[in-house]
Amino acid sequence: MKESLFSLRLFIKVTFIGLLVLMLLTIVRNSVNISQGNQQIQTKQLQTLTKLLISQAALSASDFLVTEDQEKLRHLANQLARDTLVADATVYDNSGIKIASSTNAKTVRESLGMDTPLASAGIGKQQLIEPIFSQDAIIGYVRITFEKGRVVAFSDHHYRNSDRTMYLMILMSFLSGVLLTLVLRRK
Repeated sequence: MKESLFSLRLFIKVTFIGLLVLMLLTIVRNSVNISQGNQQIQTKQLQTLTKLLISQAALSASDFLVTEDQEKLRHLANQLARDTLVADATVYDNSGIKIASSTNAKTVRESLGMDTPLASAGIGKQQLIEPIFSQDAIIGYVRITFEKGRVVAFSDHHYRNSDRTMYLMILMSFLSGVLLTLVLRRK
């Protein structure tokens, strides 16, 4: 007796293959979602870190600016710039006149690389500016050049490694399924 064009065995095979393709696509989509989620977490953590850094610097500078203690302001700026994630720090009065800066401080134009081709000197750097308050009035500003590229490079490296590990595990699970099928298949 001839087999019909539509057999139950063929239908089951096509259904299983369709389910396998659907599962593989779901795994790939979820992997991409995890990678994007990691990037969003990284961005949020970086925003929190920079906000905390600049607000603490402004708070520390407030008393020194009120007492017009330039030496302590300069010491604060140098202390901030000592960190590897801070390129320089500068304190301005409420008119925008520079009062104190770290030893290695550059102008905003230099920090952002505005005078270099394609602003290449500013790549990986972020300018953080926060007003300095005293009795609810702005008495000055603190500007910090943050080395964003260093933080991002470290976490990007970690995320890329975890992404590669995840893709390797997906490939290994797929190959395990294929090998299991080959071993258990009846001839």
